[in-house]
Amino acid sequence: MPTKSTDTMATEILRLQEELAAKNAETDARRVKARKTSHRMSFLEAMMETVPVGVVMADAEGRIIYGNSHVEKMVRHPVLHSEDADSYGEWVSYHEDGSRVASHEYPLARVLRDNETHSKIDVNYQRGDGTRFWMRIIGEPVMDADGKRIGATVALIDIDEERSLREAQNILIAELNHRVKNAFSVVKSIVSQSLRKMSIQRGVRETIDQRLNAYATAHSKLVGTSWDRTMVGAVAADVLEPIGNGRIILSGPEVEVPSRQALSFSMAFYELATNAMKYGALSVPEGRVHLTWEQTSTADGLTLALDWVETGGPAAEKPSETGFGSFITGRALEAETGGKIRTVFGPGGYEWHLEMPQQKEGRAR
Repeated sequence: MPTKSTDTMATEILRLQEELAAKNAETDARRVKARKTSHRMSFLEAMMETVPVGVVMADAEGRIIYGNSHVEKMVRHPVLHSEDADSYGEWVSYHEDGSRVASHEYPLARVLRDNETHSKIDVNYQRGDGTRFWMRIIGEPVMDADGKRIGATVALIDIDEERSLREAQNILIAELNHRVKNAFSVVKSIVSQSLRKMSIQRGVRETIDQRLNAYATAHSKLVGTSWDRTMVGAVAADVLEPIGNGRIILSGPEVEVPSRQALSFSMAFYELATNAMKYGALSVPEGRVHLTWEQTSTADGLTLALDWVETGGPAAEKPSETGFGSFITGRALEAETGGKIRTVFGPGGYEWHLEMPQQKEGRAR
């Protein structure tokens, strides 16, 4: 029987040793990689335990693969490792109207199945002990290095206290609004009775009543909305649309002003409109008023300019003496806004221009 030569056998042994060394090196590399991956996962899990919100992760098929301990503290039951996006209904929660949240409505499902890049929902969640609390769920996709969607994650935030505070705030605002309305009613009654006893003309009493009504209405609308800030256009529309009957044209960007300035604007708009009805462009059928506003940026900050221009009416004549309306549209508004007012009495009609500085948060959209 023929046998391999000594050289041939040595070569074969060397080849086998090299293959074995290569396999051992590959095995060692895999072990190092596995240890690094395990270390990263341990670090990620440890980091997730430090965040003050619940975190839930799902793979590309929708199977929930991870939930930190904060989730269990919030919902008071173990993390449910739902098999897919159709199984999220086992996380029991309800909408504002009392209807149950369906699986496809949860942000995980909407990110994974509907390919949304961001999803959010507020739910009334039923805990494991039967109690309920309000929770906000915010979902985002998880992408790999190539930009492929490989899963999704959601943050679970307890907003129970936030909603309770908001409800309490709404109750307080409603009570404040009610008391303010009552206060205005008392003031109107006192003024009306006092003027009647003094034999003041009926037209004067009606004018004062209308001014108090305008102020009360403006105050009520501000209290009923954001209260601290509101839009110039919204204030103008509330005051002017009922008076102008389509003949006051409003134009300008969405610019916010503080509520105290909004109240001053509402009174000024009311005085400008009623003056236009009595003596200006709105006193004739073909007359029109254009109220425009614009916000610009200067070296000193933001500036808001408002322009009231009457056309198609009688020539404007400067009054021999000024009254309450001139005070409201002039010095009072300048004092409140820190701006400057310019008026024009010309053959084409009355013009009123305001230019005022704005704080940075008073922004156009």
